[in-house]
Amino acid sequence: MDASIEDFSDDLVKTLSNVVGEDVGDGILLSGGLDTSILAYLLCRYLKPKAVTVFYGYDAPDLYYAKQVAEFLGLEHYAKGFTVDDALEAARNIIRILETFDPMEIRNDIPLYVGLRYAKSLNIKSIVTGDGGDELFAGYSFLFNLKPSEVEEWIRNVSKNWFFASKPLGESIGLKVIQPFTNSRVIDLALRIPVGLKIGVFKGVKYGKWILRRVFEKYLPSEVVWRVKNPLEIGSGSIKLSEVFRVDDYEFRELSRIVKLRDSEHAFYFKIYLEIFKEPPKPKSGELKCPSCGGGVKAGQRYCRVCGHYPSG
Repeated sequence: MDASIEDFSDDLVKTLSNVVGEDVGDGILLSGGLDTSILAYLLCRYLKPKAVTVFYGYDAPDLYYAKQVAEFLGLEHYAKGFTVDDALEAARNIIRILETFDPMEIRNDIPLYVGLRYAKSLNIKSIVTGDGGDELFAGYSFLFNLKPSEVEEWIRNVSKNWFFASKPLGESIGLKVIQPFTNSRVIDLALRIPVGLKIGVFKGVKYGKWILRRVFEKYLPSEVVWRVKNPLEIGSGSIKLSEVFRVDDYEFRELSRIVKLRDSEHAFYFKIYLEIFKEPPKPKSGELKCPSCGGGVKAGQRYCRVCGHYPSG
């Protein structure tokens, strides 16, 4: 007999609730997406956390949905818009802390870093993030058309090798970051749930995290539960920074003599990287050489964390 949502629903709620309760954060980075909304709901079983949302531009989707969740759960909601100058300061710190000039990483991490700094200013001591939810429960649309066995293999591999910037960024400012979805018990449970319960169709739209949506739809607003997945750079509006953080054609050509650069935005971050580190790191013993920047790529890893090149090695 095929497994059903009912076979896992009680364990899912209990396990997530217990993990959240064992290390209760007094704040949450609330994007209004499914993962952080679920964690906000579960946190309310123990205390009312301060909810923090950051955005670039008032049309950022996260702001709309986060307001809904905060109001629904009765949370103190702290929403902060950030400027280009705020973003540039954040980008410099991200590049220094993570030693990267990968545009996608930096664009996603700018609102994250701004949010962590803002939370610190609110005297929040520990903050909860939704890291790992998309990876464990097939939240990314590129997984939807793969074979179930391929999705399962991807989830198993990524859960062994994942990296989330929130921890090192939080540590850099003395803020504890809590990631309930990365707890070993949550991982073990998620790996037992069949792919057929992670990807499903609702009103003609294919969704990842199907079982999470179905299990928690009775606890959260329907519009939030069935929100289509937005990457952080889209939800927060930081994608617009790619139109601002650019170099001119001359600088692009000169910087491209050093490493292979995809576009002007890539060059903009590389220019900052060079100011801090002078050059990309040479591969260490056992590492492969990235074909784009010459940096080290760990064996078995296909993504260069220095420049963002994929596939590497």
